[in-house]
Amino acid sequence: MGAQREYKIINDPVHGGIRVEGVVLELLATPEVNKLSFIRQLGLANLVFPGANHTRFEHSLGVSFLAGRMGEILSLPPEEIKLVRAAGLLHDLGHGPFSHTLEALLRKRIGRDHMQITGDIITGREGSGEVPVILEGAGIDPKEVERLILSTPLKEERSLESFVDGEGQIFFRGRGYLNQIIHSAIDADQLDYLLRDSHYTGVALGMVDLPRLLNTLVLYHNELMVHRRGLSALEGMLVARDLMYNAVYFHKTVRIAERMLVEAVDRLGEEKMGEVWDMVDGDLLCHLKAAGGYPAEIARRIMSRRLYKSAYILKAESAEDRHFEVLRKLKDEEELKELEEAIRRKVGGGEGEVLIDLPTGEIAVSEPRLRRADVKVLDDGRPIPVSRISSFARALQYRYTPAWYLMVCCEERLRGKVSKVAEDIIFG
Repeated sequence: MGAQREYKIINDPVHGGIRVEGVVLELLATPEVNKLSFIRQLGLANLVFPGANHTRFEHSLGVSFLAGRMGEILSLPPEEIKLVRAAGLLHDLGHGPFSHTLEALLRKRIGRDHMQITGDIITGREGSGEVPVILEGAGIDPKEVERLILSTPLKEERSLESFVDGEGQIFFRGRGYLNQIIHSAIDADQLDYLLRDSHYTGVALGMVDLPRLLNTLVLYHNELMVHRRGLSALEGMLVARDLMYNAVYFHKTVRIAERMLVEAVDRLGEEKMGEVWDMVDGDLLCHLKAAGGYPAEIARRIMSRRLYKSAYILKAESAEDRHFEVLRKLKDEEELKELEEAIRRKVGGGEGEVLIDLPTGEIAVSEPRLRRADVKVLDDGRPIPVSRISSFARALQYRYTPAWYLMVCCEERLRGKVSKVAEDIIFG
């Protein structure tokens, strides 16, 4: 008998016992993967949902597990299953403190997002350098892992020579399904975070019929699809995604806490932004407290849950053309700051005590898949976009998420005054 392969069983509250071995086991020992244990998956959502203290580490482990299960169900070769398991574990390495909370700010200030930083760590351009060494030792090309995570198909897979004609349709011959397992409208990342976030927040809206969905996955001309038998499970996943964004990710109190944190970090100055990305949650709060002034005050408020209050909300159903004209201008950061300052002066507030939140831009950064319902359903041997056969999928493409376009929040003592003047100052 040969030597028994080393492995560990990790007890996961969502997927049960997860067996880790080989390259995944080795990667678990790297500093970049372990850093994720100190970054909350849902940023500051625990201030509203007390159970939401789970981390990027356990999510990444779950994505690795699901990517492997998808590979097994699709009967992929062992080397491809090993590749997607590694990519699933590493897909979030570039996250900074409080996950997506600071992403839009840091992207504006230093011109990089967590995806780019993830790619740099995997290829050794950044970080300890352990990750690419382990990947190469396992026979995995770090650049291929980077391509899967960044959803960049191989050039040869998109060349004219890669076209193939099948049953009256043109397809690519390449392995596009590998990209889809890691980054698509129906990927391992999304399936794990919906189930995990639902579990830890106690919000049942994110529940997905995972066994049915996984077991109806099929490959058709190297493209990942869902068999018609899994249509209801697919619809359920798309609806769950939309509902979780409204109920959890863009809950107004969560957004207020995150908007306060963003403002505090922004006031540290651009020269500090690179340092911030290297921190974990606890580091950042300590750094803000040590900075004094407004950043310290906000850190203390967050730690004692003394949050600003919403004073004005422009709901999606109330928006008119005149609102949209102004909202387009507010994409300019200076315009936004001027309005905040105008409201603050009008009501006699202190520095930074009036903030405006515009969630639309951040959705594009944190969850570009939200508007996507481009999964194909294999029906009687023919691939059909789910939006053509599902009224749920069609409706979700036109539904606005979250349920509001703009919110003004402020120090509680200013709430009454701000609620009276915000509409006129912003849209008057």
